[in-house]
Amino acid sequence: MRLTRTIVALMAALATIGIVASAEASVQSTQMRDTRYCEIFTVFLSPSPIAKVNNSYGLNNCRQGWWESLDTTALADQSGADLVLLNGPRYWLMDKVVVSDPGPVSSFAGKQLREVATIDLTKVGLAPPPAYTQVKIQRGTKFVFRGGKRVFELTDPNGRHYVMQSYSQIVDPALAYRDLRSIGDRIGLPDGWSYRSLKAKAKIVLRANGQATIVQDELENTYQRIHR
Repeated sequence: MRLTRTIVALMAALATIGIVASAEASVQSTQMRDTRYCEIFTVFLSPSPIAKVNNSYGLNNCRQGWWESLDTTALADQSGADLVLLNGPRYWLMDKVVVSDPGPVSSFAGKQLREVATIDLTKVGLAPPPAYTQVKIQRGTKFVFRGGKRVFELTDPNGRHYVMQSYSQIVDPALAYRDLRSIGDRIGLPDGWSYRSLKAKAKIVLRANGQATIVQDELENTYQRIHR
């Protein structure tokens, strides 16, 4: 159980990207705002524990009936994994993404998902990080939020800013895009932290050139730090 909770927390913090593409070094996707995706994690415990993230975005729309029907034991048998975990549904909040090195596509319960990340569980430890803990993620991505579009931002006690990259229906299945303006009193803000909703005056570009800093709130919405 402890391992299960740990992997869910870590993988949800990743909020990685799946893009339909051939084996290219870099691909992109547009018109992503408020689009749905889900992830299936395949966990292999030997020879050393790793977790692979398989993402539905661009390959299937993660229909709710299909998602609720998934049998993790059957999926583990199918994939040869020791454990399968589910992360979602989630919804993207950026307008465009560029991602490097998309992985292979596999079939899970009749739907295609793309492998987008592998995590070495020996390096991240077994204690799930609490909400608002900064987590370093190894990936190469560019998230673009268009000027004039709404963004949802955290500020920590040191004045560092984090932009929400995806909202989650894991804790609150009814959470919707329209609710994000007014969730500041629901996300368990620690002392010194603040939340705001605003329209971006200009385009915001969040780059992760090999590493991103991520935090999650208590609803498991995910934010990436802005490095100025």
